[in-house]
Amino acid sequence: MTDTFEKLKNTSLQYGLIVNENKTKYMKCTRNETQLDRLTVGYIQIDQVRSFSYLGTIMNGNNTLEEEIREGIVKEN
Repeated sequence: MTDTFEKLKNTSLQYGLIVNENKTKYMKCTRNETQLDRLTVGYIQIDQVRSFSYLGTIMNGNNTLEEEIREGIVKEN
């Protein structure tokens, strides 16, 4: 995974883009419970997350909709 991020960072720099360490996160997609890790690439540290919101939809690493459904129920009440 470190190699992939290193390629992303280098290609981004070619186009004048800089990876924001504070906004960049990564998520492992697996049904097995995993411990949250921190990925270090050069001087950048990237936190792992279990889920995130993308265009109003909650994405999670085990590819289930339970959290999305729970959030929808809370919003309606």
